[in-house]
Amino acid sequence: MIRKVIGFATLALFIMSCASEEKKQVEKAIKSNTEERKEMLAYIDSLEDVVYVDSMVVDAPASAELLQTYLKFSRKFMGDKEKTPEYLYKAAALCRANQLSIKAIKLYEQVLTDFPNYKRNPEIAFLIAFTYDDEIKQKEEAKKAYQKVIDDYPGDKWAEQAAERLKTIDMTDEELIDYFMKKNQSSGSAS
Repeated sequence: MIRKVIGFATLALFIMSCASEEKKQVEKAIKSNTEERKEMLAYIDSLEDVVYVDSMVVDAPASAELLQTYLKFSRKFMGDKEKTPEYLYKAAALCRANQLSIKAIKLYEQVLTDFPNYKRNPEIAFLIAFTYDDEIKQKEEAKKAYQKVIDDYPGDKWAEQAAERLKTIDMTDEELIDYFMKKNQSSGSAS
């Protein structure tokens, strides 16, 4: 009987020691993850200082490195509901600036899907439509995307912009000029 009690106690101590070791490993991983996150945030800040200077000269290597770092952070820290959607948004902007329009749309769509409550989602939905419209020149996709902005974000300033763009999307340059001249005249006479 005593052997059974001693055996049971030994087994219990062994299990507790394993659980304690596992807990230490989890705590170590969390600490390591936190430090890696801090390091990545600092690195992103330093790259942004290089890329987003008040100069007309774009530092292409730094821009490419910043894009990759935004994406790496977003994969590693997908649960960060503040920084990850912001970095995906910024990564999409860098893609657009470098004529990677399809990649930009995919990143914007990822934000809308993975972060449905992100504060910039109306703007992001509009940017998807605008990218189809202005950069890729796919008017039918643009129309659908503009309509989605209107449907998903009624009353938002981006929905108003989308509605305005839907009115003018099929106009020629001459028709656009005429449309805006008439609009300016009517808004000028209303004041």
